[in-house]
Amino acid sequence: PWPHEGQHHQQQQQQQIESSIRHKLESSGEIDRIHHSLHANLSECGWRNVISDAAKEAIRRKGLQPITLEQLVAELTPVGRANVPSDVKLKIVEHVKTISKSG
Repeated sequence: PWPHEGQHHQQQQQQQIESSIRHKLESSGEIDRIHHSLHANLSECGWRNVISDAAKEAIRRKGLQPITLEQLVAELTPVGRANVPSDVKLKIVEHVKTISKSG
């Protein structure tokens, strides 16, 4: 087999696993509980304030030039991801692992 065929097969398997887990989370209603927990944890740790401050700063830097929602999201996404505390990420990953292994 060609070297890229193995990679392609692994990517397909990964996509199937992710799709299966996503379906399980959605059909069980667990995805809503994860979203609620994430929202609460991010609010408690001040993440929302960090993002709000970053948004204000991005808008201030633009000055009089208009900024689109897409530009703002593109600028804030890396900030948001980088500022999610490790323990919050770990809680979610562990929860998803538990759910994906059950039933």
